[in-house]
Amino acid sequence: VAFTINHQHWSPEATTERYIIAIVELPEQEGLRQTTNIVNCELDEVHIGMPVRVVFERLDDVAVPLFEPDR
Repeated sequence: VAFTINHQHWSPEATTERYIIAIVELPEQEGLRQTTNIVNCELDEVHIGMPVRVVFERLDDVAVPLFEPDR
């Protein structure tokens, strides 16, 4: 639905690499949207309408949903 490429280094612990923040609309329900990161994708490849699939990143005892291109 929408995305931006983050350039801001928010804290000393945060990455200095640019990364993609997106609002992904889930196909299971029209209007159901998730704010997330797009991973495993070059910054210039991301575009609105790009098919994506969920992947999970483990952080301690929680699995965080992220999205990658569905190629």
